[in-house]
Amino acid sequence: MKAGWASTYALHVLQHPGGVGSFTDWAAFEKDFWAEFFPIDPAKSAALALRNREQYGQGKRTLDEYIDSFQALVEQAAYPDGLQLCLTFQDGLHPALMECINNLAEGCPDDEQIASWYKVAWDQWQLMEIQRELCQAHPAPRSTSMVTLWHSALLHSGPALARATPAPRPLPPGIPMD
Repeated sequence: MKAGWASTYALHVLQHPGGVGSFTDWAAFEKDFWAEFFPIDPAKSAALALRNREQYGQGKRTLDEYIDSFQALVEQAAYPDGLQLCLTFQDGLHPALMECINNLAEGCPDDEQIASWYKVAWDQWQLMEIQRELCQAHPAPRSTSMVTLWHSALLHSGPALARATPAPRPLPPGIPMD
């Protein structure tokens, strides 16, 4: 218990003048514990979590994990289906996956139906995984495919994607046009 909310709470209790003995009985501790760790309004807490991309976003999680946690927050917050919900879902997707979806010529998800976003995101995620596996099984000589870059971006932070892109070759000296 070196960091986090529980650690902060424990330090607070231990540094209190009475320490653990400041609680008269188990019921007093339990009441303080519930007040400290369980939200009064879970719907409001879930809605606030959905506004914080770092708290609910996909990050390095799989798409399944992201969708599961997103759906749980949506259910707790009692969000209705619609444009705002779809935009919130999009905002939390991994940038490489969102780029794939944005580049679709056909089969774009309906911005009013979250189920269509789940399906399209899932389809694109699976395509990215298949392409990554194919690239690992049959690596292309001397070239870096976009799928490899996407996979690198999923495993690492944004700078890894930038490092994986080869630098452009300088132009050869030309003849002056005076």
